[in-house]
Amino acid sequence: MTKRDFFRILIKIFGLYSLVLSIFTVIPQNISNILYQFDIMILLIILASTLISVGLFLILLFKTDFIIDKLKLDKGFDDIQINFGNLTNESILKLAIFIIGGFLIIDYTPSLLFDLVNAFKNKATFSTIEGSSIDYFQIFVSLINIVIGYLFITNYKSISKFLDKKQS
Repeated sequence: MTKRDFFRILIKIFGLYSLVLSIFTVIPQNISNILYQFDIMILLIILASTLISVGLFLILLFKTDFIIDKLKLDKGFDDIQINFGNLTNESILKLAIFIIGGFLIIDYTPSLLFDLVNAFKNKATFSTIEGSSIDYFQIFVSLINIVIGYLFITNYKSISKFLDKKQS
């Protein structure tokens, strides 16, 4: 594996992880702010941050060679090759996608279970406890993140093949 291939993989992994974090944590939290208090300024900030994060993701995913050239990441090394043994570009991507999916499941399962238990307690008492409310939005976000983590784990081969396509 060359240094250029290694940096290409790192940039794509960072881009994928940044997209997952921004879309499934930052945006839902900001949407919940809009649901509780609608303000046009908050809406504009959310739209701008969403466009910036998606644009950054697209640049990191599809313009990796441009980034490597501009930052001169593959220059200044003594040798061209990195010896990882039997690891290839695709195997490193597979491992990273599997780990990202695992992190999504591990991070959001306790939150989902906690919210579901609280919702069950609230419904089981047949009365609203003072200061207690069911946050269905957070339950939905946690469930979506767990499903996406599961999809990452079960489809890591096809995702890695998509990310490892050679750029023209």
